[in-house]
Amino acid sequence: MSASAIKPTAEPDARPKIAVVGGGLAGLAAAIAAADGGAQVTLYERAPRLGGATWSFQRNGRWFDNGQHVFMRCCTEYRAFLDRLGATDQVIEQSRLSVPVSRPGRRRARISRTGAPAPLHLARSLMRYSPLSVTDRLRAVRTALALRRLDPDDPDTDEMSFGGWLRFRGESDRAIASLWDLICLPTVNLRADDASLSLAVRVFRTGLLDDTDSADLGWTRVPLSALHGDAAARVITDQGGSIQLLAQVEAVDHGPSLTADGERVDADAVILAVPHDAVDELLPPDTVARQAELADLGISPIVNVHFVFDRQIMDVPFTAALDSPVQFVFDRTEAAHWAGDESGETTDAPRGEEQVVAVSQSAAFDEIGDRPAEMIERYQSALADLFPLSAEAEVLDAVVTREHRATFAGRPGTRRLRSGPNAAVAGLFLAGAWTDTGWPATMEGAVRSGNQAARMALDFCRGANASTLSWEDQRERTIA
Repeated sequence: MSASAIKPTAEPDARPKIAVVGGGLAGLAAAIAAADGGAQVTLYERAPRLGGATWSFQRNGRWFDNGQHVFMRCCTEYRAFLDRLGATDQVIEQSRLSVPVSRPGRRRARISRTGAPAPLHLARSLMRYSPLSVTDRLRAVRTALALRRLDPDDPDTDEMSFGGWLRFRGESDRAIASLWDLICLPTVNLRADDASLSLAVRVFRTGLLDDTDSADLGWTRVPLSALHGDAAARVITDQGGSIQLLAQVEAVDHGPSLTADGERVDADAVILAVPHDAVDELLPPDTVARQAELADLGISPIVNVHFVFDRQIMDVPFTAALDSPVQFVFDRTEAAHWAGDESGETTDAPRGEEQVVAVSQSAAFDEIGDRPAEMIERYQSALADLFPLSAEAEVLDAVVTREHRATFAGRPGTRRLRSGPNAAVAGLFLAGAWTDTGWPATMEGAVRSGNQAARMALDFCRGANASTLSWEDQRERTIA
């Protein structure tokens, strides 16, 4: 299929030519950073849209995201990326962390912070956390303090599971399911028993324990495609860059060069920003450290079930759930009825009294193959247990979205498989949430990797020849 091009607003010039393969968040961040650094950028994306794993679609006049994504205040590079896109007014950020936790037939609990210095900012919330016994609450405080002393970059922490470490600390099954998994699942996309302790330490230390406000949450008010892909396309083309959609990149080789739609394209540098399981098919053998083992990173799926109710059934913007098949529920009514124009301006579309909610399930290994009708029935019933008003409401529409290969699986021992941005081909650099950012597969990790690859590509084009660094040396330079 021939490529569909988004034309630049300026003619190509003598600036260094950097090709970016992949239009997910890592590729978009890399393309913008490279263009801001003075490069002539061409971005190649095989899909008909940008955004990678963050995209949206319309159905019956409403917008639905393929999955729900939140970020924290500690996601500094992602938040800077939003600022560069001019999209900060299209997200909501909490002034203080507050996570409602719903249970069938029980009063809602809450994980929140005070303004006290870290880690004391969480102490009151943990001591009042009703899903746990008093003994489990006291133990959780001690475990949080022990987590704060661990180093996420210590190789030994990657060899142990988070769940194994928690049990060694004396955490009960109930505490793991009701507290630690509540945070581990949506951030690492694995349960604590399956997740690398290193990644869990990164999440809990950077996100919750090191700074008072680091875990304050944010989420989009508009469809993800508008927030990321559409806005990034405007920035890239305004900088004189070109975007090739439906572009089939078959190979990246020495030169550096790439073959797209059967034609060779030479560049001064290439940034490969594709999922880990697509790297080997595009590169010559042994171009990336442990290239033949990248498949061992595995994958972890995410499932979302979207409901349109004829009335309001939940009174919070989102909630975690316990003692339920549901993990998280989000109110997506505002985004579903978004009406934006080509300039990115947002207006409110009429929506009547209906409410659009999305049930988000991380690490959905047991559900990814279920029939949509089964999932819709299961979660409609579960929502009725959590929100009794939904039992009386009419479902106007329901749709299931699945991301079979949503993220790599951050299990123990996988850190060694995560390459730095360097490759054995001079002028070729890697980006993607799977690379060795030190973060799990999050939007922050993706943007960090893109920024890092762009900096190295620009240095290479200026003659710094960063690619002469060994993989081991480059890993030391990777942003933690």
